[in-house]
Amino acid sequence: MELLNVLTKLPISVYDGNLGNVELTGLTKLVANIIDKFSIGGYIAIGILLFTLLLKIIPLPLDIYSRVATKKNALRMERMRPELEKLQKQYANNKELYQKKMMALYKKEGYSTFASCLPTIFTLVFFILVISAFNQYSAYHKVDVFNQMAVSYSQEIRYDDRVSVYECTVDGDGNIISPDVETATPIAKEDIKEENKHLYVYYVQDEATFNAVMKDAQDAAAEKYFELADNQKFLWVRNIWVEDLPWKKAFVNKQTYNNATFTYSKGCSCKGTTIESSINNDQVYDILTGSSLLDEEKAKPNGFLILVALSIGSMFLSQIVMSKSQKAQLELQSVDQTAAQTNKMMKWMMPIMFGIFSFMYTASFSLYLIVSTLFSMVSTVIINKIVERKFVKRVAREEEEKYNKRYAHILKNKNKDE
Repeated sequence: MELLNVLTKLPISVYDGNLGNVELTGLTKLVANIIDKFSIGGYIAIGILLFTLLLKIIPLPLDIYSRVATKKNALRMERMRPELEKLQKQYANNKELYQKKMMALYKKEGYSTFASCLPTIFTLVFFILVISAFNQYSAYHKVDVFNQMAVSYSQEIRYDDRVSVYECTVDGDGNIISPDVETATPIAKEDIKEENKHLYVYYVQDEATFNAVMKDAQDAAAEKYFELADNQKFLWVRNIWVEDLPWKKAFVNKQTYNNATFTYSKGCSCKGTTIESSINNDQVYDILTGSSLLDEEKAKPNGFLILVALSIGSMFLSQIVMSKSQKAQLELQSVDQTAAQTNKMMKWMMPIMFGIFSFMYTASFSLYLIVSTLFSMVSTVIINKIVERKFVKRVAREEEEKYNKRYAHILKNKNKDE
């Protein structure tokens, strides 16, 4: 259905049909389909949690390879510690020569400085691509709520017995010809065809009827909002598509909606119309959200900074775990301890960056960051334990073999005497 402004005494407009003309495409559509299928019981937060775990599982083989290589390097570094500390003291005033000696020792012990680079790069690129699609999907949900409100609002008007419906015609040049509603005969409600090629105008007899129909239609839009809002909650967060901040309202305001529409349009394919011809204008927004049923909802805060604090805390804890596993490298790779200083700075910078992301993006993105970080941290601890155990056994076996080789003749003579 298209919006038609007809010059009659009291026309009343409908606003719907946008989602029938626009669809998500590419990676954004794939992300949307996965989250929707994972949203058990319609709760989107569950879909996001499972989607996050899926994103961590897909590159897990490469991630395991990277973490195994990192842990092996850490164990080799501990093994080289005495020699590296000796080189540090010996070449304290000659950084260039120290680096050469250090690299020669690395080669001898099988230490690889690039073992984990490629998997890390792949994981980072994968993360950027998916998050871009995730942000478009987040914007889509903000727009979708209002589109569904528009459909409920329009349906209430379209099938209200107080509203007369007249079908428009199109001439040979494609121009829309509106009927003379004062003399034309309205069509029956059951004859309305909800297809874009069928154009109608809607008309009420007087201002009192107009106000009554409008109120019922706005209340229908509000009821649709509450129906959708139940699936957008997550514990204390009222709307997962809005930031978890006490000064942000759970109900999407006009500016946020318009920004979401712009972001949404970048991830969509338009058929026969454009996103700009949808309900994206201030007047229609005010009409759709004009019900008094929404007054209390518009004033409610969306959250209490809890996800922001958790995202900072989880990343800080992850940085501590990572720095402990790489302590030897950071202490011994550079004679002037530059690497250790850089790591110390990153230990604070990464949590701050995650906090900024949580302030800037939606609660759904904060939830993604927290689950992703905790998954990586737990997997790192498990992988490190397994690799360390195997490495220790291998070192013990190598030491035993060296011992047997060195004292083989003694053991041979001893066995003969016995």
